Amino acid sequence: MINVAIVEDNASDSNLIENYLKKYSELNNVKLNIKKFDEAISFLSEYKKIYNIIFMDIEMPDINGLEAARKIRRTDKQVIIIFVTNMAQYAVKGYEVDALDFVVKPVNYATIAQKMDKALKIVRANQDAEIVISKARGFIRLPISELLYLEVTGHKIHFHTNEETVVATGSLTEYEKRLKPNNFMRCNNCYLVNPRYIKSISGMTILMKNDDTLLISHPKKKKFLMELADWLGQGNFV
Repeated sequence: MINVAIVEDNASDSNLIENYLKKYSELNNVKLNIKKFDEAISFLSEYKKIYNIIFMDIEMPDINGLEAARKIRRTDKQVIIIFVTNMAQYAVKGYEVDALDFVVKPVNYATIAQKMDKALKIVRANQDAEIVISKARGFIRLPISELLYLEVTGHKIHFHTNEETVVATGSLTEYEKRLKPNNFMRCNNCYLVNPRYIKSISGMTILMKNDDTLLISHPKKKKFLMELADWLGQGNFV
């Protein structure tokens, strides 16, 4: 079951999105649990990390969709946010809150279906993808989607998430190969970075969304920036 929230103050638009999602569910044999909210404040007041996908209107009274998304990201880094807007220029700000994409009104079924195809690929990958880390007295499983970056110091590898840092022995090159399908990128001999958690890049410094700073090495810079540009070119937001 995929949990979807529609946060939209316009009843007509909200009903239209809901109907298109139900149509998508039937045509693609995907079970969707859809819940609608007519204002962002009520959605935020009862928000729990149960949603896989949120369709969020940007232009709403009291608190707009961008600000609501910022509040959501403080506790939920994984939920997929798709903005719905009358003005496409606002949607580009989605990178600030790691939005997947945006839909420009008037909404049509083809666009909703396209965004759902894209979102469900990520949802399924997040649900399935874990990395098993061997430790001296056993192992630990970490969801790949929660990994910010890997850091090597001496013979130890530090797996940084928002919640914890797991330390284990191993080779960063080995994990680079294992995490390549998940778009992790080498910016330095010491770091392997998840691009979804990059907040900004200035010169030779990466600022992560948890405010950690990582250095880009001169030998790795060209390849790293090319890989990042390719990833962004696929429609991903940083």
